[in-house]
Amino acid sequence: MSALPQALPLALAAAVYPPALIVLLLFMTAPGPRRLVLAYLLGAATVTIGSGLIALSVLDGAELTARDSSSASGGVDIVLGVVLLGAAAWARRRGAAARARTPDESRGGTGRVAEWSQRALGSRRWAVTLGLLMFLPSPLYLLAVKDIADSGDPPAGNVVAVLLCATAVLPFVEVPFVAMLVRPSGVSAALGRFHGWLTRNGWNVAAAIALVAGVYGIVKGVGELRR
Repeated sequence: MSALPQALPLALAAAVYPPALIVLLLFMTAPGPRRLVLAYLLGAATVTIGSGLIALSVLDGAELTARDSSSASGGVDIVLGVVLLGAAAWARRRGAAARARTPDESRGGTGRVAEWSQRALGSRRWAVTLGLLMFLPSPLYLLAVKDIADSGDPPAGNVVAVLLCATAVLPFVEVPFVAMLVRPSGVSAALGRFHGWLTRNGWNVAAAIALVAGVYGIVKGVGELRR
């Protein structure tokens, strides 16, 4: 698991996706929130773990790792880096649009995500589905898995590393769920503060993270092409 120092920060950064966090906040303020948050967590964990293991298998099987071909591996890193730079620009525009909304518009959510969330408030099946959709693998998470695949560690160690990274993608769901079990009375006040901060800053934070990770992916890829 020698790649974890590089992969874990990328996986943690992938946890910052405002729509997924807004959906979680809606679930936590609904009637019977524990069952909805648990269903959401199950969907999120399923897609995060499954996609990570599939990506690891594809990278190894297609010989796209640094051990197999430095040019192919570098090309994958550069592509992911460019995608992340595009995501940074998109998130920056979303952040500007979010700041331009009135408080009433911000509380109402955004478009289809808000509509799906309202449907899921009364259905654990919909909550699982939203967990699957909101946590589809992001370029940040795929870049983390790529670092693991490049490590040259034994297959079993790489699988464990992917599982640890999958856990690192989900702290904003895992921690609130545990808090609801341990100290439910303290969750409501924290929710209000976090929702306000997320509405004002979430997209800008996501843009900054994607920018830094995009530069990392491109620099890493160029370095591999020069070998």
